[in-house]
Amino acid sequence: MVLTLCALAFARPVDPALPEARMTSVLAQAWRVRDDAAALSSLRARQPRIGELVQVVVELAPGTDARVFARRLNLPVEATIGNVVQLSVPLARLGDVASQPEVLHLREPHRASPKEVISEGYAATMLTDWHADDRATGAGVTVAVLDVGFDGHEDLLGEELPGEVTTDFSRGAPNSSTHGSGVAEIIHDFAPEAALTLATFGTEVEYGEALQALLDAEVDVVNCSVGFDNTGHADGTSAVTRYADGMVDGGVIMVTAAGNEAKRYRIGNLSSEAGSQYVNIGDHYSTEVNAPNGNVKVSFRWSEPFGEAAIDLDLVVFETETQRECGRSESPQDGDDDPFEEVQVADCGESAYVAVFTELGTDVSGLTGYLHARSGVDEEEATLVQSLSLPADCFGCIATGAYTVEDDTIPDYSSRGPTNDGRTKPDFVGPSGVHTATTGEEGFTGSSAAAPHASGLAALWVEATGIHDGPGEFLAWAEEGARDLGGEGFDNVAGRGALAADAVPPAECGCQGSATSWGLGAPFALLLVAGRRRR
Repeated sequence: MVLTLCALAFARPVDPALPEARMTSVLAQAWRVRDDAAALSSLRARQPRIGELVQVVVELAPGTDARVFARRLNLPVEATIGNVVQLSVPLARLGDVASQPEVLHLREPHRASPKEVISEGYAATMLTDWHADDRATGAGVTVAVLDVGFDGHEDLLGEELPGEVTTDFSRGAPNSSTHGSGVAEIIHDFAPEAALTLATFGTEVEYGEALQALLDAEVDVVNCSVGFDNTGHADGTSAVTRYADGMVDGGVIMVTAAGNEAKRYRIGNLSSEAGSQYVNIGDHYSTEVNAPNGNVKVSFRWSEPFGEAAIDLDLVVFETETQRECGRSESPQDGDDDPFEEVQVADCGESAYVAVFTELGTDVSGLTGYLHARSGVDEEEATLVQSLSLPADCFGCIATGAYTVEDDTIPDYSSRGPTNDGRTKPDFVGPSGVHTATTGEEGFTGSSAAAPHASGLAALWVEATGIHDGPGEFLAWAEEGARDLGGEGFDNVAGRGALAADAVPPAECGCQGSATSWGLGAPFALLLVAGRRRR
């Protein structure tokens, strides 16, 4: 839908010598108005995370010791991995932090979102009952559930979950969601004698740090039914994807949700017209997005490499009825920045639209734009393909989409491939629309529910085969048994098909197949999680 836009007061370029040139748009604005009570109050109404302490991710020059850096500034480290560190910084000190010579960028953390779960999946997946005669129950296998929250899990111990579980709730907000509790129930249904580790995280830095801890603990399987949407290119190069592939390189079966984002993207080639500052995504320059209760969270990235963006694009959100500007993001891109803008507002009516703009005369030809709206874009404008959540673009982990148990159909929300570099994804689809004690009669739906079916099956396979460091072998074995759904063969809707298991594999099954060559062409994962073979 093409909408007529009101005139914009375009922002002046940020002086690259100023500290705010290293900050994202929201942080720079907060720092600029820090001494203006009225302006700061208005900003906080739209950006409630801007308090007296602001949680930030600091990207440091390679080789910088993040803990030494934080100690010098007398700021406690919340999480760190590689050359990034997560801190909570007093608002007045944002400029001080950004001015440090080691700092490349200062930004808000990328936050994961649960991929809404659902399950009656054991019977749908297991063509024969591996539990019979104790042929396989998960004994001797450790499965980690990495999620945003496990509220209520204590009430499930000894019944829907094992009597004892290991927990690491040192990151994130463990009681913020019941999501992980429902996921853990599904895994326990599959592998009732597997040892469970429950771990939380909230940001991408905490995600990497938590995976490192699980690798060090020598778990066999990790399930993460949580994803990051549009925060990096879905081509295997983002930090969260390299963390996931690093786990596989360390011998862990890593299972992730493909995502529920198929109706939340508009993707297209970028273009602009002479005399206009607006940038077309595909065939027009405005995209209508849903705004439930006035809430809009929308992000935009384009196909320049992260850390090397030189084409300065900005994002603005308007209320549809009045064409009032609700919010904008105008982080600078001048050659060493990320091709990423994000707006989150809470006062934009019931419908909103989004536009991208740039300086007059900017050449955007050859670029592809990826617009993501958390509550969905107008159905006529949605681009179903290339809608994977990160790290479902991984080379070696198992990205799991959803299928509806009742009729073997792929729901229209389930994220599709290909990856941005052309690889077929997801790997499989798993049951959606199932029930657990956590979800009750409402049930669990989405790729979040599908993923733990893969993880539970993986736990049974590890026990049966005795192979504790063979993620490629498991993927090849699962490929042989999958039921073809969607298009014929390996496709970008259902992957290799619906997970299905018949006969229990023999010990040291010698599983082989094309899936074992997952690592060919994979980018080198971060050293913190790569190159470590267990056992």
